[in-house]
Amino acid sequence: MRFIRVVNRHRMILIGAVVVAVFLGVVKHRQSPKVYQSSAKLMVRQIQADQTTHGGAQNLRLISSYSQLLLSDNVLIASVENLKTRPPELKGLSHPSQWPDAVRKMLSLTSAEKDSVISITCRSQNAESTVDLIRSVITESSRFMEDFQRNDALETARQLDSKREQVEERLFSLEREVLKARKESGDLAISAESDETHPLVQRVNHLNEKLSTIRSKRIELESLLTSVQSLMQTGADLTIAIQKAESILGEGVTAKLPVQDADVNAEIHKLNTELGTMETELASIRRHFGAGHSEVIRRLTQIDAHRKLITTAQNELRDRVRNGVRDPEIGNWLISAISTELVSTQQYELALQADYDSVEQKAMVLSDRIANIQLAEREANTLRELHSSLLNRLNSISIEPGSGGFRVAAITEPLVPSYPSEPVLSRILAMFVFTGVALSLAVIYVIDLMDDRLRSPEEVREELGLPVLGIIRRIPDDEVNQGRIYVHHFPQTPHAECFRTLKTALTLAPMETKCFAITSSEASEGKTTTTVNLAASYAQTGKRTLLIDADMRRPGLSRLLEVRGHGGLSEILRAESDIPEMCRERIVSTEVPLLDVLPCGPRILNAGMLLSMPTLSDILDWAVSEYDQVIVDCPPTLPVSDAAIVGRFVDAMLFLMNPDKTHRRSVVRAVDQLQSMGLKIVGIVANTSLAKENDSYGYQYGYGYGYSSDYSYGHDDDLDEEVSHQTSPSSLERVSTEGKAA
Repeated sequence: MRFIRVVNRHRMILIGAVVVAVFLGVVKHRQSPKVYQSSAKLMVRQIQADQTTHGGAQNLRLISSYSQLLLSDNVLIASVENLKTRPPELKGLSHPSQWPDAVRKMLSLTSAEKDSVISITCRSQNAESTVDLIRSVITESSRFMEDFQRNDALETARQLDSKREQVEERLFSLEREVLKARKESGDLAISAESDETHPLVQRVNHLNEKLSTIRSKRIELESLLTSVQSLMQTGADLTIAIQKAESILGEGVTAKLPVQDADVNAEIHKLNTELGTMETELASIRRHFGAGHSEVIRRLTQIDAHRKLITTAQNELRDRVRNGVRDPEIGNWLISAISTELVSTQQYELALQADYDSVEQKAMVLSDRIANIQLAEREANTLRELHSSLLNRLNSISIEPGSGGFRVAAITEPLVPSYPSEPVLSRILAMFVFTGVALSLAVIYVIDLMDDRLRSPEEVREELGLPVLGIIRRIPDDEVNQGRIYVHHFPQTPHAECFRTLKTALTLAPMETKCFAITSSEASEGKTTTTVNLAASYAQTGKRTLLIDADMRRPGLSRLLEVRGHGGLSEILRAESDIPEMCRERIVSTEVPLLDVLPCGPRILNAGMLLSMPTLSDILDWAVSEYDQVIVDCPPTLPVSDAAIVGRFVDAMLFLMNPDKTHRRSVVRAVDQLQSMGLKIVGIVANTSLAKENDSYGYQYGYGYGYSSDYSYGHDDDLDEEVSHQTSPSSLERVSTEGKAA
């Protein structure tokens, strides 16, 4: 915002720069050569064998490739050679190698990858040349692509045919090898498509199953033999062993036991014989009668009854055995039977193992042959598919013109332009105006950096956001030297009217101004002179006015009015007696009726701490009750904090500055400092009434962020020093204590 205000103040520089820029832009437009422009749009497609187009990355690569082709040296040289009239840009270029670079500067390409469209634009000083060059480039690029596609098709066909011959030769050789291997292997179940198993493999599987079964039986017999022998040695019951033997050797074991139950065995034998006879007769009858014939049914009933009798007899025999078998004869017979069966089983196992090993060896050899044949068949199938694919690709290749997979079509034809495209006056003016504005803003910025002053009331209002209540004109030197209070000695001059105008503005201000303080940012800005004459203006209107000199460090007001030896504010702040009485004793009347002044009093070392005491508030309350107007003259804001301390006890503060002398940064910093403490600033006074720099009025503050070396203690007259030394120690101690409490 501030820079905008600065630009507004220097707007004539900006306006002048814009005017000059417009003039230079018009001159540039008239002197620039006329350039014409024409354009055309091309649609590029890559047609595949299935008459569909690739999208995405394929289109992007296609557009990029064709764009490079359009700007290639071969196409551009051929295009220029076919032109009847060459463009002015090619004049003086006799060698063809110089043409491509010049033509590329005339051409520009833009592409829309989504739509596979290329826009080609030509710019030239000759209107007809733009169209001729675009058409020639399109024609030559299409011709180049036709030749390229035809040569590429021929080369592709040659390579495919060579590859086909190699595949065909390998396929024939492989088929012969497969046929020979089949004959050697017996041509049995070795095809990859067949689910049958070779007989030799089946035999291996069968022998393996039988060998596993006989091994299990041998292991069981060995275990049973060991168990029976152990039972015989201990004389234990052989029933469990007999049952185990029956499960291994068959149910006939129980019948063969040498027991005393011969009658039961004979009965079982007899029943079995009769059962066999009856089943034979039943089979004979069934040849002549059906299943529902009465004779067949009767015979079946008899057979079922005999079977039940046999089962009952066998169960009876088993029950007898289960009751306990400990007969050594039975045990020996059982061991003999198991041993005989074990020997037979072992011999059978050895025979099976030998047969299995022989057959397994033959099966492994056969398996290797079958695996090789299957691999060869798979390779042959792959070669057949490859051979078929190569034949299809060879049949799909065509070398006829326009038969390639690359298509280019002109969507829009180039037209001869009727007016030049460049130079564009609006574009030139915009560029020049932008440059002019940028340069003018840079100049304004530099001027603002170099001139750090507030030159006008408008600048003051814009920078500080406070109203300018008055402007004090410069007072002539001869009139200043004739009296201490200017408005009293020269009441009818325009300069005195400035102070009365300031008094009126303060009276009409929206905030209370019965008791206000005056301060500035730095020294030597005419604050003391302005304060005295403003107070005199109030007194001239019939108001009892009190001036308080609160600058106890460099009391310029007291020196100006020559009241330094009368005591003052510093004594009252340190006193313990009645404040109103002490104020009345130290107030001095001036030559202006109704205008009194309270001097600063003797200089002290702790002015800031003394002013921060509540006593100052009591003094100001008494002054407001006794006078119509109270004005406090404070030190500058930046060097010390006294003004901010006094500002807490008054209604408002009036800030004084010299626009021609005070730096902007100092004023802004001082105002911000006061406002940050919550103090009310009624407005700004622009003071230009200073006399010469060595005038006896005012301060000798140094400029900077604090006091300079010449603004320090110990530079006042001897009278102040004597009064200060006469101050009692108890009084100083009370001031220090009250200051800390405040």
